[in-house]
Amino acid sequence: MTRTLTEALRALDTDDLARLLTLRPDLAYPVPGTLAELSAQATTASSVGRALDGLNSWQRLVAEGLAALPDSVALSELADLLHADPAACRQAAGELRDRALLWGSDDQMHLVRAVRDHLGPYPGGLAPPSSRPLAAEEIDGLLLEAGPDAQLVVERLLWNPAGTVHGAERNVSASTARSPVERLLARRLLRAAGPDTVLLPREVAWHLRGQRLRPEPVPTTPPELTGRRRRSELVDRAAVGAAYGLVHDVELVAHTLERTPHRLLREGGVAVRDLAALARGMDTEIAYATFVLECAAAAGLLALGDAGRLLPTGDYDRWAEQQPADRWRGLVAAWRHSDRLSGRAGEPGAHALGPESEAPGAATVRGLLIEVLDAVEVGTVLDLDDLERVVAWYRPRLVRVGGIPLDSVLAWFWRETGWLGLTSLDAVSSFVAAATRVDAQPLPAELAHAFPGTVEQIVLQADLTAVVPGPVPYRLARDLRLLADQESRGGAAVFRFSPTSLRRAFDAGWSAADVHRWLAHHGTTDVPQPLAYLVDDLARRHGSIRVGSGGAYIRIADTAQIAAILSHPEASLLGVRELGPGVLIAAAEPYEVVEFLHRIGHSPIGEDSSGRSVTSPDPLRAPRRTIHRPRLEVHAAEAAAAVLASDADHRRRTATGKTAITAGVDRTPETLARLASARRRSESVRIHYVGSDGRPTERELTLLDTDAGLIRGTDASSAQLVTIPLARVSSVGPPGIGARLD
Repeated sequence: MTRTLTEALRALDTDDLARLLTLRPDLAYPVPGTLAELSAQATTASSVGRALDGLNSWQRLVAEGLAALPDSVALSELADLLHADPAACRQAAGELRDRALLWGSDDQMHLVRAVRDHLGPYPGGLAPPSSRPLAAEEIDGLLLEAGPDAQLVVERLLWNPAGTVHGAERNVSASTARSPVERLLARRLLRAAGPDTVLLPREVAWHLRGQRLRPEPVPTTPPELTGRRRRSELVDRAAVGAAYGLVHDVELVAHTLERTPHRLLREGGVAVRDLAALARGMDTEIAYATFVLECAAAAGLLALGDAGRLLPTGDYDRWAEQQPADRWRGLVAAWRHSDRLSGRAGEPGAHALGPESEAPGAATVRGLLIEVLDAVEVGTVLDLDDLERVVAWYRPRLVRVGGIPLDSVLAWFWRETGWLGLTSLDAVSSFVAAATRVDAQPLPAELAHAFPGTVEQIVLQADLTAVVPGPVPYRLARDLRLLADQESRGGAAVFRFSPTSLRRAFDAGWSAADVHRWLAHHGTTDVPQPLAYLVDDLARRHGSIRVGSGGAYIRIADTAQIAAILSHPEASLLGVRELGPGVLIAAAEPYEVVEFLHRIGHSPIGEDSSGRSVTSPDPLRAPRRTIHRPRLEVHAAEAAAAVLASDADHRRRTATGKTAITAGVDRTPETLARLASARRRSESVRIHYVGSDGRPTERELTLLDTDAGLIRGTDASSAQLVTIPLARVSSVGPPGIGARLD
């Protein structure tokens, strides 16, 4: 027989302990040194509060029923109180044990004291029993004697037994009572609980409620999601289109950010004007453009580069070379685990990628939503109101997420599942099953084959356009976007060749022969004559003007071109003047002169000090530092094994009289030394700690102060002042994702 929660935890094996740490991940970070430490951490008010908030409606009702009963209660007593099936009560009690909220056998169940404290002094709205409880027959008669106005008072206290009244401890009798409260006090239908507080006795409330713990019955299983059916093949075909469209749009956004500078605002987030321009380029609504940005940033495909410019990362290039199905799965995983609300960016004063969209708990709601959808048959058309009722059963205490009402958050998430292809035509698709196993390898073959295969050929047309009949490999798409401008999005996109687009390729070092060779290799027909003429004509003119550093010089052989350049109004602004025959000089940087010559219709190229042509640099890439802090995952099995091994070592050393050296050793001096060194050198550090919500968190800080048990610094990504209690810090490491020193 177990006597304490710690003893109950010692009876668990590795799998049972891993399940506990999975259900309550805040207990695994930092890893407790012993099972006694784990027990102490599991019974703190904050940890118990988070665990109770994660219970479904039936589990919470069972917890309230146990709290309403005395300690060491039998399962049969609980079933009698709830008027429920003993098997359902036994299952719920086992789920509470799995969460370390309950311990003991079915004959002697002990609710953790912190759970009773959290549920308050009146669990289920029931006050403690009276010292002299009234019988049911007495209650009806006395209530009738008290009168209708007294009955109204009782009805107000029926589900919340405490009321406030002046002079509650007054001595009254049936003959001297004047007010409704006094008549109830005189008949023991109310009792005083202090100078100004009265309580409705438990037996009175229980009788008048009809022996119910809640006004409405609580089902032991979630409400069933039903609806009319669509053909699963039709739903999946539409879902594939949405999923591939998202992958394509991420590529389109990354390409746009490479070519056009987009800098985040000082307070964080993309400017409304820039976001609107992105939406126009994608031919879509702003809400969807915001979602694409948030998804790509959550997946680490976009990040902040130099001078606060938003750029693709090196991870984007690796992601873009994967198969479309794997690219889609990476976006789904990032969306599911992101604690941000992209829908919030559409509210006044908010911006895409801005700090106001951070919402701890959003990932939990997304995971729950996917689990709910996974339980529904493919092709079932769902109603959002029904979905909200099911989610409310699973999380009855969940009212707001990041300060936003739950119904609004679910509406945003439901819309996003359509953009991801998890739902389509308001029906559940087969892709939900893949989303529940986003970390599994490999992706189911039937889903991988549902994505369109890549094509290596394009259709060249005489109107200087190219039709791409399907998705193309990343490198081919990169070359095509260099040679031509995309005019339409989707599986069959249209690209247009123009002097500007071809000049872009020549600036990147392509020759006319290279362009002709590429077109001949990838075109399904011969190169149309207009396109061939355009390439050759631009090639003849490209490089006839040479620009170097000076400021900048312009080397040119054509006297007519020299006269045209010198006569242009912008030439004087750049300080362009003739230095000698065929040579001009400018009081500006070479890139400014090149841009000026492009604007007035010429095709210059740059050259270095030795006269060699300088091609365009490689595409800009941001360092591997995400816009949002990554969510750290706790490996429950590893943590469980570490706790059991550490606890066994602790008890062995304690038994032999030696000092325990366990996983829970105090590293505070080492941490302080690292922080002091970083502060002296003005270096930033990455701090891993437990956040106020109990989740593993990390921040990259520039340190300001480390006094009074607190670490103060400015966040490298948002420039906000941050204060972290030293006791919550688990490790300190150099900046960079995943860099840790334990």
